[in-house]
Amino acid sequence: MSGKFTVKNFSVVVPVFNEEEIVLHSAAQIYDICKRKNLDFELIFVENGSIDKTLPLIETFILEKDECKVLTLELANYGNALKQGFLNAVNQIVISFDIDYFSEDFLEEALKLKNTYSAITASKRLIKSDDGRRLIRRLATFTFVILLKILFKTKLSDTHGMKAVRKNSIMSQIDNVVSTQDLFDTELLIRIERNGEQILEIPAVINEIRPSVSVIYKRIPRTVKSLIRLRNQLSRESLKTKNL
Repeated sequence: MSGKFTVKNFSVVVPVFNEEEIVLHSAAQIYDICKRKNLDFELIFVENGSIDKTLPLIETFILEKDECKVLTLELANYGNALKQGFLNAVNQIVISFDIDYFSEDFLEEALKLKNTYSAITASKRLIKSDDGRRLIRRLATFTFVILLKILFKTKLSDTHGMKAVRKNSIMSQIDNVVSTQDLFDTELLIRIERNGEQILEIPAVINEIRPSVSVIYKRIPRTVKSLIRLRNQLSRESLKTKNL
């Protein structure tokens, strides 16, 4: 093991949905950056509800790659795909990449994470971040973060995108997470933070491989409703705890 790394092994979870155009190229890149670390690792692709050739392409890619496996889910649900990947991961730290957003530099930082931190995220909202996305997506992230601050009093500046979480922290909170779709990872991080654990944020560098496949004007009302439901859920849990 490299002396600079603080973990002996790692898992990478990559949700995929209707990604036939880029899946093979991106999967090969992710696999290569993992191999270069010279640590034991597993690469878990979670195909969820694709109606194109994504699944057979991934199944072909993982042939003769012992480190790789694919999980298949019937319904398209990004949050549930992450959740199932996290549950199936077996190594010390679990890294979340998207098929169109991953970074060897972030992987390096995750593997060097100090023991005082339970998780590390790549934040698009830090001063040194370089967010190359369209203006509408940057504004959506800004609004989302403002809502997080108001509703949850979190110190986090971003909860979407690349992240790495220690497996023991995942397992201590994942059964409590009620959100899927857009907010699974957000809720998981908020619960870890509320448990008194430390989360490190580092600047993100984003260059879009291709335009977002999700329609942002459809996501906004869904996300706002989900945030309000989560706030109410956490309030009920807090009240229940106080009454014990």
